[in-house]
Amino acid sequence: MRRLAVAWGVGAGILLVALVAGPASAQYRYTDDKGVTRTTQYKVDVPAPRRDAAVWIGPTGVGIPALSEEARKTRLRDDSLRRIGNSIEQLTAAAAADQARKQQLRKEAAEAVSARKEGRGNVPAWPTR
Repeated sequence: MRRLAVAWGVGAGILLVALVAGPASAQYRYTDDKGVTRTTQYKVDVPAPRRDAAVWIGPTGVGIPALSEEARKTRLRDDSLRRIGNSIEQLTAAAAADQARKQQLRKEAAEAVSARKEGRGNVPAWPTR
């Protein structure tokens, strides 16, 4: 008897998950006459009066309908922001490298001047001809 109850529970759980998840291959979404949102796999399954308002909700790519105008604008905006962010990162890194290089040159110049004043090192105190 317990096995039967477990089997019924598992079966009901699977049925509930299948009903809640809906059709896995649904690709088009539309609203019917009563205002209920429905999904179908093919556009031909959408009633004729609602077919023009049906929205593609599946993946895009080769052989699949293109992105909507809103999704295309969003993608362009996101791409632009990503490129701006990458440019800022590159400029920041380049500026830091340039600043470090200038600091190293200043340090080397200061060392050369102090060595020249003290007359040490391989830098002559006075230019010789």
